[in-house]
Amino acid sequence: MSDNPEIGDIELHAFIDGELDAEHVYMFEARMKADPTLADRVAAFRADKEMLKRVYAPVAGGPIPEKWIALAKSSAARGRAPISWRLVGSIAAVFVLGAIGAVGYWERRPSGGSEVVQAALDARTNVSRAQETLSIPAGADIGTYNAVLSSTVALHVKVPDLRRVGYRLTGILLYPRSPDGNAAELLYRDDKDRSFTLYLRRSDGKPRFDQFERDGLRVCVWQDEVLSTVMAGNVSTAAMQRLASLAYTGLTL
Repeated sequence: MSDNPEIGDIELHAFIDGELDAEHVYMFEARMKADPTLADRVAAFRADKEMLKRVYAPVAGGPIPEKWIALAKSSAARGRAPISWRLVGSIAAVFVLGAIGAVGYWERRPSGGSEVVQAALDARTNVSRAQETLSIPAGADIGTYNAVLSSTVALHVKVPDLRRVGYRLTGILLYPRSPDGNAAELLYRDDKDRSFTLYLRRSDGKPRFDQFERDGLRVCVWQDEVLSTVMAGNVSTAAMQRLASLAYTGLTL
């Protein structure tokens, strides 16, 4: 297999999720037969997916458990940051969107725009507006940037690690004095130099899950009572669902 390019995790997930056409499935299966390492990767991801289904399927179709809601309210009242609506929302959403696979759910959401979406896309296309830019060297411990990110957006957040789906953090743009509210943008790139951006700031308090096309990009808005996130990249609907789930939960977990 040394003459063939490495298959990334996003393409691998597309194969597992049945998103490839018949020709590409045949080619993928042929590569698996010739490459035991690739076959092992496929088996490992399939095992993870099945494990998630077994563990979380019983709660995926129901409401968020009352004890989680009570715990979030109690922790918020005491001013404890680690357990929040964001954590509860991310767990519940990932149960539905990640473990069970709900690409159709995303597509049934109404496409639309909002001020935070426009701010995120403006930040993506005009990086010079940032008041501070941090370049992240390859191999850096991204956890060392958690404090500056939290300080900028005035929320307890962490820098998501997206390497398992093929994207490396390359930069952080800070907007600590933005007229729209303190904000930050995380820049990621894959091995084909495709960019994925994650824009975050405080929420207006209205929960929202949405995914749509805008300006040639796939855009995902994931907002709860505390945090607004807008993710954008040249990716498929299914790839955005995986990236969004990992990015959103990575901000908290």
